[in-house]
Amino acid sequence: MNNKKNYKEYTFPPIIIISLPRAVERRRTLTLQLTCLGLDFEFWDAVDALDLTDRDYEIYNSRRRRIFMGKDLYSGEIACLLSHKKAIQRIATEDTPCIVLEDDVLLSPDWPHVVRALMARRDKWEFVRFFGDEKHATRRQRKLVPLGRDYWLTRISTTPGGAHAYLISPSGARKILRCLHYTATPIDTLMGQPWKTGLGALSVWPGVARENDKFPSYIGNARFASTPTTTGLERALYFAANPGLRLVENILKRGFYYGHALPDLWRRPEPEAEASHAPARP
Repeated sequence: MNNKKNYKEYTFPPIIIISLPRAVERRRTLTLQLTCLGLDFEFWDAVDALDLTDRDYEIYNSRRRRIFMGKDLYSGEIACLLSHKKAIQRIATEDTPCIVLEDDVLLSPDWPHVVRALMARRDKWEFVRFFGDEKHATRRQRKLVPLGRDYWLTRISTTPGGAHAYLISPSGARKILRCLHYTATPIDTLMGQPWKTGLGALSVWPGVARENDKFPSYIGNARFASTPTTTGLERALYFAANPGLRLVENILKRGFYYGHALPDLWRRPEPEAEASHAPARP
């Protein structure tokens, strides 16, 4: 990638794929998808959980994690956090938005159209995640900007996790990096917390990207268990803090950012004002 190019010179933003070198089948499958869509891309070697060092763990606020979540992050979550941080650092220093994909993503044939439509409305977003699974399809979404072909840029009512596919601007990348000096939060969860990052929980509806369930997660599903694993004082603090934390996040924070997001660009525009900008149906 030429750092001196401006984003306007691209008909499609650069694509970075985060992938372990040993993930041969994942790479082959995603290469086939993107080649069929006529898109260029670049593989970036992910950080391997098997190779983490003590220095890698310096990013992780373990005490806060154990108190507020009742258990530590898994090594795979730390590796995933570092992998995305590496890609986001590059984007923050360059003059063009980029797409970041994980290697187990499945993309809709309409996904390139949606990306191009978003690039034509750069004033309306800094960070957009792409979802396409059934769970996210059932969530309330506030329509913000029409993207053509019945697609919309939306603000989702919850603040879901998910880092398998996103489009991010340099300014958006810098905002996320401010949260990655020392964190207790997995990268996919952090991306759904606008009160920390300052970035809206923006997505596209209908969904255009989902995780490929053909491939098991390298991190594993144990991270989704709700049973606390800490002991002693940290376990007691977890049970004391957890109800209040959930109340604030679920009712106050999430509700606020869905219905009353502060930045004007997150508010729903008038349909008449946006209609002239929507890409025409082919």
